[in-house]
Amino acid sequence: MDRVPLIRGLFIAALVTVPVAAAAHPHSYTDQQVQLSVGLEVVDLSVVIVPSTGDGAAIFSHIDLDGDGAVSDEEAQAFGADVLATAELTVDRRVFAFTNAAVAVPSAEEAARGTGAIIVKASTPISLSETEAHQVDFGISYGAFSHDWFIQPFFHPDLIEKTSSRSVDRTKASGDLIIRFNRKRVAICMRRSVRHCIGRDARHG
Repeated sequence: MDRVPLIRGLFIAALVTVPVAAAAHPHSYTDQQVQLSVGLEVVDLSVVIVPSTGDGAAIFSHIDLDGDGAVSDEEAQAFGADVLATAELTVDRRVFAFTNAAVAVPSAEEAARGTGAIIVKASTPISLSETEAHQVDFGISYGAFSHDWFIQPFFHPDLIEKTSSRSVDRTKASGDLIIRFNRKRVAICMRRSVRHCIGRDARHG
């Protein structure tokens, strides 16, 4: 088992379950992660960006459009919309968009210290059959702070209860994921560039 993905997965789980102000310890790099939770009827997305101590002030200023030292609801929503615009989700080649983002931004001081997490949450309804094969592709390309993303998939209980033989493959070079379950090899591919995954036979990785 690759312990680095496991540790980062545990880290993101901690980030999305505690208040933003207490969410992180100082980082020497800007950490960007996505938690993608897939169910038969919905896909939930949590984007977590933890600024580094060196970049925190600049990242906060990027979101604080009027430069008054505080991020308004409008500024937070504008940032969330920019991030979600680069998230690509397809189900059987049909494109879905994430909407109604909930955005949390730490204070300027927390961002500068590298101790606060920026969190963008959104969801989209989908419809997966319990018996048919499907392919779900996901990629994110927001690169204002860093081009590196770690994508962690999760399953909702309804999908877990009605599927079997789940497996996860991650390519070490790019961080892409391919998740398979059921004998029909339903595949969920998390990719930096969705076009590389669309059209692939769901029976193969």
